[in-house]
Amino acid sequence: MKQERTTERDRGAVMVELALILPVLLMVMIGIIDFGRAYSYQESIYGAAREGARVLALGQPGQVNTAVNNARGSATVTSITTGGSCPATADPTNPVYATVTVKAKITFGIPFISLGTKTLTATARMLCGL
Repeated sequence: MKQERTTERDRGAVMVELALILPVLLMVMIGIIDFGRAYSYQESIYGAAREGARVLALGQPGQVNTAVNNARGSATVTSITTGGSCPATADPTNPVYATVTVKAKITFGIPFISLGTKTLTATARMLCGL
């Protein structure tokens, strides 16, 4: 079996191929990481909205902001909006829902290079009195 020698020309071709493929692979890798981070933030703010709706449904409107901020994870919450006010006693014939909407901003990109900012929104609704 004869072994082929690599020549300078072959090494140059490999370098050119690497120079063409590497930026594309890096962009795909950064995109996957950013997508995963955005998905994690979305799940965090959804959990925070759900926790806020639970607190509001239990009749503690003053504790909603604290509950949301305690459950937000690493997401930076920019606004918390509540809807619906729970009555003192729940009426099964006329259900009332407590609604909490949480917004957070996420910046896409690699360290020191921003590729843009997106606002993520999560809304949770819970039946009052449960």
